[in-house]
Amino acid sequence: MSRSAPLATSPVEAADFKAAMRALAASVTVITSRRGDQLNGMTATAVCSVSTAPPQILAVVNRETTSHGLIADSGTFAVNILAAHQQDLAGRFARKLDEPFEGVAHGWGETGCPLLAEAVAVIECRLRERHHAGTHTIFVGEVIGVSCRGAEPLLYFDGGYRRLAATSGAVV
Repeated sequence: MSRSAPLATSPVEAADFKAAMRALAASVTVITSRRGDQLNGMTATAVCSVSTAPPQILAVVNRETTSHGLIADSGTFAVNILAAHQQDLAGRFARKLDEPFEGVAHGWGETGCPLLAEAVAVIECRLRERHHAGTHTIFVGEVIGVSCRGAEPLLYFDGGYRRLAATSGAVV
């Protein structure tokens, strides 16, 4: 068996990579975390399922954020999938705030993490694995609790928030 020489490639420019990623539509989530009395939430779209047996999801978090330290230290987090009418929460949790949950309707999960009221779904996790990747950490969480309600999700695409469009019902 012969081995091929690696293909010569030029590095991808950050702006080109970002432009390509803008074509990836994703649900908007707020990842919530807690360490003692310190609470935090961060808006994220880099979340996906990993496994159904056992149920696991992953969340990708920048190591520079407050959320990163809270998740790493507490070993817990919750993923709140925002509803279409919760765009204001997406904006709120995209900023650094001294009191991120002040005036925000929420409850408490089994892990002690805040759970956002009216989210389409909330997924509570215990940290199982972590993998460093560039400036971020991929946190893999074992799902220990789920709640869902019928609502339209908030989406992010091409640098802006979007809603689902009604279809004719035809499968393409």
